Amino acid sequence: MIPTRSTHIRVPEVRRRQHAARRAFTLIETAFSTIIIGVGVLAIIEAQQAFVVKNAWSTNSSTATYLASEFREMSRNFPRHDRFSGGIYLVDPNDVLSLNGWGLETGETATADFDDLDDLDGLVFGTATNYPDGFVPTQIFDGPINAFGEVLNEMLWDGTVESQTINDEVIPVAMRGWTQIVQVDKLNPNDYSIAVEHGLFEETGGEVTREVDEYPIRVRVTVLFQGPFDAEATPIATVTWVVPP
Repeated sequence: MIPTRSTHIRVPEVRRRQHAARRAFTLIETAFSTIIIGVGVLAIIEAQQAFVVKNAWSTNSSTATYLASEFREMSRNFPRHDRFSGGIYLVDPNDVLSLNGWGLETGETATADFDDLDDLDGLVFGTATNYPDGFVPTQIFDGPINAFGEVLNEMLWDGTVESQTINDEVIPVAMRGWTQIVQVDKLNPNDYSIAVEHGLFEETGGEVTREVDEYPIRVRVTVLFQGPFDAEATPIATVTWVVPP
């Protein structure tokens, strides 16, 4: 029998090829993989954070608009000035600084006492201590309030009102962080974008042609919110309306 040449590959060479096929990732490949995975994870986290922020802002905006609209509803039928105290008038007919009757009248100390629009000027309903430029607070009440003048309470996850016990008395907790502020202005009858002095009147030829109480009134309700980690309250929504003379 004539011997033939073997075509089998030597065992050491086969083992070397199998070892090369099973080799691990190199350091560079591992580093690139880590970077790619890290970038993907960071992108997911940032997208989630953006969603949370946008969702919180949307919720706050809806709440603020609701609170401002409740105030508008409460004062819908208010006259511009008090009908029972003589309205607003000048003690000295020639002195615009002698105005009387603007703001809360004597004895008006609660929301149930408010009965005209100028009563509301400068009122604050809530716990905010910083206000937008140009706003001057006159009195501060518990708040925020609804259209019935009632303080809105903090609600728990199960729909019950949050409360706290002080001196053995259970007291409901008002909505945290929310404040309503009200600014009332007298307007130029020829340009409703211009506010004028409360005591202004028009005089022509030595005779009064427009009395001090015959001007349009603008009411502006701004709702502020201060979260638990916020340094100050931030204006979220404003509702403005004008009542003509």
